[in-house]
Amino acid sequence: MGEYDDYPHIVIERERGGLGLFVWGALLGAAAALLLTPRTGAETQAELRDRARRLRDAAEGRVNDARDTVTGAVERTRSEVTGRINTVRGAIETRADQARQAVEVGRRAALDARAELERRVSDAKAAYRAGTDGLQPAAAPPVVEAEVIIVETSVEGSGSDGLL
Repeated sequence: MGEYDDYPHIVIERERGGLGLFVWGALLGAAAALLLTPRTGAETQAELRDRARRLRDAAEGRVNDARDTVTGAVERTRSEVTGRINTVRGAIETRADQARQAVEVGRRAALDARAELERRVSDAKAAYRAGTDGLQPAAAPPVVEAEVIIVETSVEGSGSDGLL
């Protein structure tokens, strides 16, 4: 071998055959098997029908399996999406209820403050009319207990009078 190491190596590849020749050979083999089989034509036709029916049944089974798989995946996805939508709806409804409660508590506090202010003004007017030099100390304003949850606040631009 040592004497041939100095010579260049040449590799020759020939591509023959392939899928086309394989299919052609399979068809020729099937035709020869049908011609040389020791059965009658009716028996051969019956066997071909049986094989075709089995092949069709197998194909239908695979199609049904694929359909069931896809249907199951669609149902699982639909259930997940519905669950997530319901979760988000619940959260939105909870936040909306909290906001409504906060507005109602604020409204009640404003009404109470207005009533107290009107009472003080009327007391002051009465004291002025009665000619008293000093005002009687007003009773302490009622304490309103409320739980207020501020979810979000925003300040928009200033009005024409410079107030926010």
